[in-house]
Amino acid sequence: MPKLKTHKGMKKRFKISATGKVRHKPCGSSHLNSHKNGKKIRRLRKKATLANRAEARRIRFARLERQNVDPNQVEASRQVALHEHGEPAGAATGENPAPASAPQS
Repeated sequence: MPKLKTHKGMKKRFKISATGKVRHKPCGSSHLNSHKNGKKIRRLRKKATLANRAEARRIRFARLERQNVDPNQVEASRQVALHEHGEPAGAATGENPAPASAPQS
């Protein structure tokens, strides 16, 4: 059986997050914007997440990425990777670890 190919149109239009969420650019922001108010234009600039889980699953399979993703497993593997590199636990989350004491002279 031949290899499954990634759907190139979906590869260009959708991004899969680390937790398996499907992000996309909403429609309606390319042209005919003069009659739309500023609030709508600003909202349309941002990426949106697919709310329909069945559609999100279909797109993940078409892109052949992260089909069955467990957010807890993603976080656990991230913590293990940080531990292997010797970084403090709070370094990736933006917390300030306790500073090392300066040598007294």
